[in-house]
Amino acid sequence: MKRVYPSYYPQFHCVADKCGHTCCVGWEIDINPAALRRYDAMGGEMGDRLRASIARDENGAHFILDENERCPLLNQNGLCDLITEAGEGALCQICRDHPRFRLRLTDREEMGLGLCCEAACKLILDWKEPVQLMTEDDGKSKAKLNWMEAECLEARDRLFDISALRDAALTIEAMLHQFYGFNLMHTPRYWAKYFMRLEHMEDSWTERLQRLQHLSDREAWVMWGKINERTLRNLFQYFLYRYFIWGWKENRSSYNGHIGFIALSVHMIVWLCEKPEDVYEVARQYSAEIEYSDVNVKKLIDKFDRYAREHQ
Repeated sequence: MKRVYPSYYPQFHCVADKCGHTCCVGWEIDINPAALRRYDAMGGEMGDRLRASIARDENGAHFILDENERCPLLNQNGLCDLITEAGEGALCQICRDHPRFRLRLTDREEMGLGLCCEAACKLILDWKEPVQLMTEDDGKSKAKLNWMEAECLEARDRLFDISALRDAALTIEAMLHQFYGFNLMHTPRYWAKYFMRLEHMEDSWTERLQRLQHLSDREAWVMWGKINERTLRNLFQYFLYRYFIWGWKENRSSYNGHIGFIALSVHMIVWLCEKPEDVYEVARQYSAEIEYSDVNVKKLIDKFDRYAREHQ
């Protein structure tokens, strides 16, 4: 089996208690069956504490967050008591993997890092070299890509080449407008109002959207000339890597709506910045508010699909 990952992937390290937006607060933490069996069998005070902190129903098990939406195992120093007690191997799968994501194809597993983690976001956006997709092959699998997988990967590779710095004559803005003949359909102000109707978590996210609603198109586009071009390319390549194959593999889009989602995501992040350095926090927040809500992603992809169907 092949393992594929962006060149920055091995450099990721959790910053633990130094994180300003810990993944142990505000997120429902599901517990996979293997971890649940370990927790049920664990002895001592930690075992008792674990079992008292777990809710179970027909859909599985998850940790019961406290009144401040904190994981019951997160201590006041911002560290996980389970790791301190039993090591990282004791974590449930979602805690062990986050912010990593995976996509399985016939002959490979593609892995990456999610922007919703501030440490991963900074690593991705600050990466100085053109992003390369690295491949490790254990030589044990004889499986081969099917024709659709091969075609999608070839198309994605072409887009990676186009977006690389070596094609410096083509700006990220120009490339996105040429992207599959794609257009954004609506103005920044329209999209701000549309995003206000989606699920949201943080009040500051709503405040950003309200601000964008009151900007003229010219004001909204100002940041395209101020945010570092390499940062924008890294941002685009992140969404391209994560969603180009996923959109087909997961049968999420009948009319390439996932491509619209990729392009709109980059635009929304830029439009929502008031100053260039905002791009880190806006990208992190966009990921948490939009990417990590299946409902929000589906609504956006469906919207692009409907537009494509009506104008084909």
